Amino acid sequence: MRSSEILRDVAQTLEDVEKRINSLKALSDKNKQKALRLLNEAKRNFLELADNLEVDNEELANFFLKRAVKLKNNTNDKYIEKVGEKEYMKDVTAMNKYSKVAPYDFAGEVKVLRRAYFAFLAGMIPFYIVSGIFGPMYAFTALILIIPTLLAMLSLRKRGNLGLMLSFAVMPIPMVMGAFSIRYAIYAFNDPNELARIAEAFGRSISFAQGIVALIGTLGAATLILLGYASYMLYKHRHAFL
Repeated sequence: MRSSEILRDVAQTLEDVEKRINSLKALSDKNKQKALRLLNEAKRNFLELADNLEVDNEELANFFLKRAVKLKNNTNDKYIEKVGEKEYMKDVTAMNKYSKVAPYDFAGEVKVLRRAYFAFLAGMIPFYIVSGIFGPMYAFTALILIIPTLLAMLSLRKRGNLGLMLSFAVMPIPMVMGAFSIRYAIYAFNDPNELARIAEAFGRSISFAQGIVALIGTLGAATLILLGYASYMLYKHRHAFL
């Protein structure tokens, strides 16, 4: 694949940058060491990816090469003195981040993100259902979370870092609600008075009340399991988001 050759060129260009960094005078020793560490990691990531390519994406590979060449051209004392060490180090850090994002586009790992996205979406749905069952106060809490949930879903699909942050901000309340639902279901099943109260509220039989309690417990468990999985996978693959 042509992309494999380009990614090797990226790695070679980053090796050239490493050589230039050693001769810099405008970069502190601390930042030199940090830059060398980040670039060495990025170089190894691109080389490993070049050997394990599943998807040919020349356009993206060329984008990485252009950024690497730009970094190489900017690795000189004159440029660093002009923009400052902080700005130069941002470019180095960005190159390292690109090397961690690349496998999701070239090695087929993006399907893992799709599973995490589906788990997040599927875990939020039962939360909204349970919140409606429990009454106005819980429904109002769920209503507050609708907008950040929608923004998180839209941004996650585009692999935006905002979506990642929003999803982590949104998930704790539904997960707590899921645990509460399971606890309530266990309590209700073991309390005839609670079952009778539910049956009376709906004007139905005890069997119907038991069905409602089972539904609440099941939805709570689904929320807890799916969002637990989503949070783990999103954190594990957080480098995929820019």
